[in-house]
Amino acid sequence: MGNLSCYAVVVPGLETMAGDELNELAAHDVKVEEGGVSFTTTMDGLFRINLRSRIVTRVLIRLASFRAMSFPELYNKSRKVAWEHYIGSQVSVSVRASCKTSKLMHSGRAEQAVSDAVRDRLGMQSQKDAAGAIDAHNMDNEQQILLRIENNQCTISLDTSGERLDRRGYRLHSGKAPVRETIAAAILSWMEWGVDEPLLSPMCGSGTFAIEAAWMAEKRAPGLNHAFPFIHWPIFKQKRWHRAVDKARAMQSSSPARIIASELDAGILKQARENAALAGVGDVISFEQLDVCRLTVPENISAPGLIVCNPPYGDRVKVDVKSLYKTLGAVFSQQFPGWRMAVMVPDQICENALGLKVKKRFKIKHGGRWVHVLHV
Repeated sequence: MGNLSCYAVVVPGLETMAGDELNELAAHDVKVEEGGVSFTTTMDGLFRINLRSRIVTRVLIRLASFRAMSFPELYNKSRKVAWEHYIGSQVSVSVRASCKTSKLMHSGRAEQAVSDAVRDRLGMQSQKDAAGAIDAHNMDNEQQILLRIENNQCTISLDTSGERLDRRGYRLHSGKAPVRETIAAAILSWMEWGVDEPLLSPMCGSGTFAIEAAWMAEKRAPGLNHAFPFIHWPIFKQKRWHRAVDKARAMQSSSPARIIASELDAGILKQARENAALAGVGDVISFEQLDVCRLTVPENISAPGLIVCNPPYGDRVKVDVKSLYKTLGAVFSQQFPGWRMAVMVPDQICENALGLKVKKRFKIKHGGRWVHVLHV
């Protein structure tokens, strides 16, 4: 196959950083859009991006785009898609539709039209029972088809990632509203953190910042243990996939990174340790039980480094959030001269309480609300 028209779904606010990452991963025609990034790539590139992207939530292939003013028209045009390239006999298929400002506003009927088109197309191409592939949702292998109808323009996409890419598989334990792995990796990238810079992660929660930093330092591909639906495609080439996996594994190396995560609650700290062990970086990260108000530069660190944290706020904390941010700002200004800090803040009140000069910022959607990430 030639170049594939693709779309990377990302957390709102991370579009530009995701675009930069896709360029680094040798994607072509990269265009930042609201909520994601469009690009083109080869099948090898699709493998590489799914394996190695740290910021993207999922990768879609755009299979078709057309106008439809009726459900029969949607069915007929959907049936022209070469579904036999992507849907195998042992795969469960789900269709999810979103409809906006169009004549076709019934998402259930739209989903049924595409499901019927897939089943009938497969029935034309082979003798297998395609109906079973569409309806058997209890099967382990599932392929998701996404249909977007807006202003009567229909876009059919195929999910290539399966479970969201931020679900790396190492977080058995998580607290309330933990930061997503993709957000943590994006913030570290935005701060241009490097392996030679000490990293402190106070109020570490489930340990996501520290674990993502350790994986970045070791150049570990985050998707190596991910289950991808494309391995079940009839056009899937196992040798090319193994080549992509082998190359990703060959990039990995041991890291001299100095990463310290701390948390006051002993139970939460134990869970963070267990997550790090599951991620294979339990020996890379140092864990300490410590109140943030007692945070100081570790004795074995002489050069300035980076502090990165997502303090508890909203429903996650019963104490005065404003006082917490005030304490954090005072500790940073008094104890860490020459250091940098990236901190997530929920509102202007907390930013004012922090009391630090902001060098740059960006806004992201986290936990169902918009928050700012500050470089101070």
